[in-house]
Amino acid sequence: MSRRRIRNVNTDREFDPVLISRSVNKYSELDDYYDDDYDDYEDEEEDSEGKYVNDQYTYNRNSLSANYYTYLTDSGRNSPTPAAPPSTSQNPTYYPPVSTATPTAAPPTSVPSPTIVRNMTAPLLQQVQKPPKNVNSRPSTPQMANNLNTPKRVQQVKNLQTESATSSLSRPSSEVDLTAFRKNQLQTIVKAPSFARKTPKSRAVDKQLINLIVVGHVDAGKSTLMGHLLHDLDVIDSRTIDKFKHEAARSGKASFAYAWVLDETEEERQRGVTMDIGRTSFETKNRRIVLLDAPGHKDFISNMITGSSQADAAILVINATTGEFETGFENGGQTKEHALLLRSLGVTQLVVAVNKLDTVDWSFERYEEIRNSLTVFLTRQAGFSKTKFVPVSGITGENLAKRMNLSWYDGPCLIELIDSFVAPQPPSDGPLRIGVSDVLKVASNQIVVSGKIESGEVEKDDKVYVMPSVVSATVKECANNDGSKHCFAGDYILLTLQGVFEPDSIQTGSVVVRAGPDTLIPAKKFEVRLVVFDIATPIIKGVKTELYAHSLCVPCTFTKLIHTINKSNGEVLKQRPRFIAKGTSAVVEIETDHDIAIEPFTSCRALGRVTFRSGGHTIAAGIVERVITPQ
Repeated sequence: MSRRRIRNVNTDREFDPVLISRSVNKYSELDDYYDDDYDDYEDEEEDSEGKYVNDQYTYNRNSLSANYYTYLTDSGRNSPTPAAPPSTSQNPTYYPPVSTATPTAAPPTSVPSPTIVRNMTAPLLQQVQKPPKNVNSRPSTPQMANNLNTPKRVQQVKNLQTESATSSLSRPSSEVDLTAFRKNQLQTIVKAPSFARKTPKSRAVDKQLINLIVVGHVDAGKSTLMGHLLHDLDVIDSRTIDKFKHEAARSGKASFAYAWVLDETEEERQRGVTMDIGRTSFETKNRRIVLLDAPGHKDFISNMITGSSQADAAILVINATTGEFETGFENGGQTKEHALLLRSLGVTQLVVAVNKLDTVDWSFERYEEIRNSLTVFLTRQAGFSKTKFVPVSGITGENLAKRMNLSWYDGPCLIELIDSFVAPQPPSDGPLRIGVSDVLKVASNQIVVSGKIESGEVEKDDKVYVMPSVVSATVKECANNDGSKHCFAGDYILLTLQGVFEPDSIQTGSVVVRAGPDTLIPAKKFEVRLVVFDIATPIIKGVKTELYAHSLCVPCTFTKLIHTINKSNGEVLKQRPRFIAKGTSAVVEIETDHDIAIEPFTSCRALGRVTFRSGGHTIAAGIVERVITPQ
């Protein structure tokens, strides 16, 4: 009902809606002021019809409210106006509650009564706006001898006030500060005793485990190379390859048949580009290999970094076609960046596979040109000490599983070089650290995560915590590639966690740990020692970049440039430099947008390596020296 329509009603001033509204507000405020006082002396008896015996001081709030509500409705305006109620005032200095006649028409049942709305809001207004009560100045009300044991009329208001206060306290609020609660929870986890675990017998294995990643510029032939190798090793049967060849030829991509062994998604096969990490396993004569096929396109560099953080060794695939090597190596390609990322993420064993030599008739001059250019870069800039080169052809399969007869090459084939990789010795007796690389939510109380055990060991029924969200969970199932239920450092596992999980509380980049003194404490500020790569703009204080660590990617800011250092001996060259130019080593302080789960390099190598990217380029890489925890 609009206000304009109310004003146009032609009625007597005695029944003006505005005056009635003011009267209601006046006596409602007076009643709010006296609510607590009525507990002592406003008790009256009721008859069988629910009316109070003492009509002289009766306050029937429903009567006035109902008449006013009926008047504002269409039926109330069309009906005759009620007669004026007689005045019951006895003392001009005392203002008793107004008594009105019984309403002629009840309000519609579908609309709540204004009395109920008023009773629910009045206690809250009374708590905020009511002035201090002066007992000596309150007005007196005549008391009757027969109203001492009757029910109190303000009890309903008291109950509503209690319910309102209770609901407001229990209602969740986005403004609640959980910092103190989170700190106490972390302190409790750290102070928890670390129980001595039963030392299980190490898994009896005849072959060492190697996590191998294949990287290189886009269209270098990585997926085709490894798919053909898997076919030669009988990991993929000939019937499946024939099926892929037929489907690829029908879609106009006949040369991608072997790539479909690792590019399993429909989008990857249609676009002819690897987008996510392809994962499979095979065995050589002396090694068990977990193969990671990384994307080469710069748009999916984050997936490549995630796979490289889990790798122990790498194969860098080079396209030997005329002009293609120069595109990937010199003209803003991904060959240099992939090599730098591999070394900064801790990969020290590298084999360079010079692919597609069949397109240049197995030219020795082309092979030597590529080998000489890459050797200088890999040893002087990337930091690889021993790099091996092998000529191969992924599409025809030469020199993959069997040596080929070349007049200018008599070295090992690709599978022999893979078999020569040395397996690292991860610390299985250290604190538990599992970097989460993928999350699959099964139910509200159960989540399946995949990742690599960087340190420690885990088995069924272990009590763990997920950082940085500080979520407690119980391990219901865990299994590695061999199906073992007890998993050790170095294994890539599937972990089923059971607990109470909030949405997005466990994400890629989280870390699974145990309670105790060796648990991982999340933080936002870190002291990092880094090396700046070939960048156009120097790094200054306040620069915002992207921080990559294990499977984590988070924005960060360079908050302080502490000092520059000498690469050879670590000597401090300059305190508080104004900027850090390309090729410089320095110690800086960084701050992330929110808490993350990384720790010093001396505590865990995999969680202590960091890489910085900006504008689609890798600008620096280094290690975490110190975690700056808030006081």
